[in-house]
This record gives sequence, structure tokens and C-alpha cells, in this order.
Amino acid sequence: MGAGLPVNDNVQRAHPALGEANKDLDRATLATMRQRKRTTKFKWVKGHNGHTRNEGADMKADEGVSKQTHDKVPLNVPPELKATGAKLSSMTQSLAYKAIRERRMKTKLKKRDKDLSRQIRSFLWTTAHEAYKERSICQHCGKIDSMEHILSQCEIPGQSEVWALAKELWTKRNPDWPWLGLGPASRMQTGRWDTRLYRILVTESAYLIWKLRGERIIQNGGKAPTEMEIHNRWVKTMNVRLQLDCSMTHPRYERKALPAATVLKTCKGILDGEAQLSDDWTGVSGVLVGIEPMRQQER
Repeated sequence: MGAGLPVNDNVQRAHPALGEANKDLDRATLATMRQRKRTTKFKWVKGHNGHTRNEGADMKADEGVSKQTHDKVPLNVPPELKATGAKLSSMTQSLAYKAIRERRMKTKLKKRDKDLSRQIRSFLWTTAHEAYKERSICQHCGKIDSMEHILSQCEIPGQSEVWALAKELWTKRNPDWPWLGLGPASRMQTGRWDTRLYRILVTESAYLIWKLRGERIIQNGGKAPTEMEIHNRWVKTMNVRLQLDCSMTHPRYERKALPAATVLKTCKGILDGEAQLSDDWTGVSGVLVGIEPMRQQER
């Protein structure tokens, strides 16, 4: 059994074997236990204390280490029992960095993602490399003002409203909103264009939450934005991003131009008045996402 196998299955769901050498064995063991209809409990036994089964386990471990040929252990885990990802609400910057490092060791990733702006790439780099310093306590919540708290936990108006809007737009085309966590887009059982849409939604929304927090503290003396301000800022952010994608399809960019099909397939099902649009609307001005700005009387 791997050294990092948690006694409480909820721990595994939060941080699934990050940084462990035997993570595949741990996941297979957890899957086997989940298949049982009854609760699995463990009892700690003090080592080197003459306990028959404990001594027997030590002997078996020594036998295993001494083997010239390792036993083949089935590690296949059914999809419904597989614990993947890490919940954003319980993720720390240190664990996030470890997970990213592990993924880089397995797969050679592109240095830049063309779907992300330079500002967002910088923000994500700051988050992943723990460059953001936790300097204070959130005056509203009384908790450490960490990046996790800012993006997913803080009760000050901002993060919850932004994620609700992101979910609303996403569910116009997909019924299920994936839980927010490390790398969910790469593991979603969806197509290429859903993955691109999700990546844009999550990164643009997270960066907006970060900007709203900075404006509240630095520019507005701690005064939180209103629901209408948050709503309209998010809608504007998504419309600006949509217009940017459309402009990048122009032939003047030649080889660097964004294929029109990329924009059309990414935005299918999330636009305002989509049924009245032409087959290729990337050159048409005034195309907007399917969530309208909030008016004064709607408050």
C-alpha cells in the first residue's frame, strides 16, 4: 500500500496522490475499496511490538523488495471510481505547483497557450509559482487572504457572482458544469471546442475576480462592487474576448490568423440571437454572448 494512501477517502478526492511515487497503486487500491458495499476501516498498530500480523506484513514487504522480478499488479480503474484532479477550494499553491511539475515531466507542453492573453498568462504564472504573497487576513471573512480564498471562498461580493455567470453561460450549451479544480479542462469528457470554451471562461473569470479584488482594496478603500457592477464587468469581459477572437480571424494576419471555424465552434450555443446569425458571423459587428448586461431597473 502506498505511503500516501489516505485513511479518509475525502482527502484523496481533495489531493489525489500529488507528489507520490506510487500514486497509480494508491488509486487502484482506493477504487477496490470503493467497490465494497460496506465501510472500510483501518486500525493503527504500533510497529515492532510483537503483533503477529504486523510482523507478518513486514516479512511480506521484505520478500517483495528482494524479488528480482516484480509482480504484475492490475492498476486499471473504472472511470466512475477514478479519483482525478484536485478541488480548488482545498488546493494550496504548493500542491498546485507540484501537480504542474508532475504534468510537465510526463508531457512536453507548449510554452504559450494562444487562447490566453499575456496578462492572464502572467497571472497564472504568479499563482502557480507562489509569487503571490499572503500578507494579510481577509477583514470580512477573518481568514488568510490566500489565492484560494480570493478565487473560491471569499464572501465579499465578487467571486461567487462571477462563477455563477460563467456557469450560466456554459450551461447554455452543456448541461453539466465541471467542478473547478486543477486542470479540469484537460480531463473533461468533452470535445476540443468545449475544452477551449471552458479554458477561456475559467481563466477570464478568475482574472476578473483578481482585478475586482485589487480595485476594491487599492482604488475603492475596501468598498465592494455592487451585483450590477460585477455582472456588467463580466459580460463586458466576455464580449471583449469574443470581439478579439473575431478580429483575429481577419486575413491580414495571414498565417497567424485564427481560423474562423475555431471561433464559430467555440461559441456555438452561447450567443445572443444565434438563430438569426449567418453561418460565418465572425466578420459581423455587434455579436454578443447570450447574457445581457444588467439594467438599473433589474436590480
